[in-house]
Amino acid sequence: GKRSRVERSQTPESDQENTMTQTQSRSHNKTSVTRIRNRGDNASASEEPSIGIVERVELTDFMCHEHADVNLCHKVNFITGQNGSGKSAILTGLVIALGGKASATNRAPNLKEFIREGRTRAVVRVHLRNRGSEAYRPELFGDMIIIERQINATGGTVSQFKVRNASTGEIVSRKKEDVVAITDHMAIQVDNPINILSQDAAREFLASTSPDKMYHFFLKGTQLFQLREDLEVVRQAITRSEASISRKKEVLPEMKAEKKRWEDHYQDMSQARDISTRMEQLSCQMAWAMVKEAESEVHTIDEGIDVFQKKMSKIDQKVDAEKEAIDAINQEAEELNDQAQ
Repeated sequence: GKRSRVERSQTPESDQENTMTQTQSRSHNKTSVTRIRNRGDNASASEEPSIGIVERVELTDFMCHEHADVNLCHKVNFITGQNGSGKSAILTGLVIALGGKASATNRAPNLKEFIREGRTRAVVRVHLRNRGSEAYRPELFGDMIIIERQINATGGTVSQFKVRNASTGEIVSRKKEDVVAITDHMAIQVDNPINILSQDAAREFLASTSPDKMYHFFLKGTQLFQLREDLEVVRQAITRSEASISRKKEVLPEMKAEKKRWEDHYQDMSQARDISTRMEQLSCQMAWAMVKEAESEVHTIDEGIDVFQKKMSKIDQKVDAEKEAIDAINQEAEELNDQAQ
């Protein structure tokens, strides 16, 4: 759609500047956003809200919008348009992007119903201001956080979150837990009618005349209803914990006895392991002692062999001398025999 800008003339007594900007949206009907600013707001930038301000909402194939890009100011914004032009879709997209359930919008029973007819997915994005001393993890998310939620008509995952740092465009997280942490830090309660009041809830509020309905709305708006439910959950958890502690106390003596048995068994096993280790050590020592003893015996035998070899050498020498003497006698005998003949 074309973007138009209309500035209204102001009287000298007026201290406000009203600016009307048509939303960039390709849908069946035109929707416009009126943003009201006070001239005094620019006097001190430090006085402006620093976190939790919705500065921009983008819708793609969401409900009746093919593409809608809504830029908002940090003060008051009026969204105007014909019936069916998609005004409520912007608020619904804001709720869905910030982690709200389909049932909380009173617009559809499930997320898939928000996908534009004929499309397979829808995407909603919300730009949240994140500046100042109370900014949520600015070193990671930067001074502007983009929370994106994609709704798929097919596939196993119906809903997917992406949390980006607007300055770098980097995807910091894909977990819903981080979206919840961001909204909790910025005190954004999408299910609180004081924060976000849908058409159906407003109609119910205006039509409610009975005290019990008004009180129920009061409990829901002040989060006392949620606190009561949380308190009941805590009480149930305490009851379960006390019952569990009671059961464990009953079996505690048996568990202690079982622990004692296992400790004794562990001691026995430790002693057996120590004995086995000692036996292995003694076995090694015994083997080396046998080797040493065998080596000593071998050395003694070697020494005896040396002695016998020396004796054998002397005997051989004597035998050789005796042989020489016998040979000399034989030769002399032969000579005498020859002379006698």
